[in-house]
Amino acid sequence: MKDDNPIKTFTGNFDVFHECWVKVTDKFHCVKMKERQLVDFFREMPMPMGMKVQADETRVQTEQELSELKKQVLKMGIRSEEGWIYFNELLYRCMRRVHGNFKLNKKMQIIELKT
Repeated sequence: MKDDNPIKTFTGNFDVFHECWVKVTDKFHCVKMKERQLVDFFREMPMPMGMKVQADETRVQTEQELSELKKQVLKMGIRSEEGWIYFNELLYRCMRRVHGNFKLNKKMQIIELKT
């Protein structure tokens, strides 16, 4: 496959996500993650799946930058169950953020919301 093949890109992003998921959720047997771990999860994961606010690793992240990262996480609409986030939900929201930059007509929007 060519390097710019969407399936290859998707698979590569899945591998990055999965590796980070296993690292963060190991103590919960890789089943779930606490909501409060989300910001650290996205800071640890490399781009484009992750969310790096600071440009320089030697610089301390400011409260404003941390606040911006939290806003980006909230915009993703990640659903939790009693404070826990599960693999499929977070994977879907991450992949949608990275690969879902297209416009849907009203009928497709309704189907997407139902899904």
